[in-house]
Amino acid sequence: MKKLPFLLLGFFIFASLSTAQVLKVKVTLDASQLTSDELNVLSDFPSKVEQYFNGYDWVEDKFDYDVNCKVRIIIQTVQRKTHEKLYLAQFVITSESGEYFYDKVWEFPYNQDASFSHFHAQFDPIGHFLDFYAYMILAGELDTNDYLLGNPLYDKAMDIANQGQLSKYPRGWSQRMNMVLIITDARTRPLREVKPDFFQALYLLDEGKRMEAYKLAKKVLDDGIIKVYKVQPNNLYLQYFFNSHYQDLADLFRGFKPDLETLANIDSKHRKAYRDAME
Repeated sequence: MKKLPFLLLGFFIFASLSTAQVLKVKVTLDASQLTSDELNVLSDFPSKVEQYFNGYDWVEDKFDYDVNCKVRIIIQTVQRKTHEKLYLAQFVITSESGEYFYDKVWEFPYNQDASFSHFHAQFDPIGHFLDFYAYMILAGELDTNDYLLGNPLYDKAMDIANQGQLSKYPRGWSQRMNMVLIITDARTRPLREVKPDFFQALYLLDEGKRMEAYKLAKKVLDDGIIKVYKVQPNNLYLQYFFNSHYQDLADLFRGFKPDLETLANIDSKHRKAYRDAME
């Protein structure tokens, strides 16, 4: 998705008489490994997750706008453990602007009568898990609007990860904590710092202002991508960025061979896209 630059976006928001919904999530469930009885128990699970995400004011911010996301939940196993059924699932969430998280281990108890609430008296392996990824998606989204604007939400996600590690459902929470640490690490910061410039460049490119877009894209490459790559070539956040935006980068640098060569060397996984843009 090519987003409006944050100043223009803010103008439109303030000019609007209605408040946009922060999260707009569509959930699909893959439970093909389960029996028909087990599938019946989960019949309304996707709609409950959607309502949990969509029916809540996550962030009070002047850049408030719809963040469209897709969630895929893959139920792998279900087993009885003492007084509860424990589900083991994988979880994928993506946003239109390129935020992406794939969680391989989500363990939670569930019964069909369960209701989802945002008010947790104690650690909730469903509610807190969904809270964690809501904050991770929105933190990355806010980073696109202004300088490191997502920091408070990454802090919220870190607090949840700490709670998760100390709960009776600790599985996977150390990996989630590590994910937050990678994104907020000083070695990743240069790429986060230039995210507003990147999306501004995409907007300018859509407007036909190719040279203005190139100048901003060049800043993203030199001050963000290359700086992170030199310090930590296998940085996970950098890899996520490439996976989401390699075609955008190819379009921004189309015809600028030296920059495309640099990208092809740094991001060999998507080398073909950069080579195609050299012509």
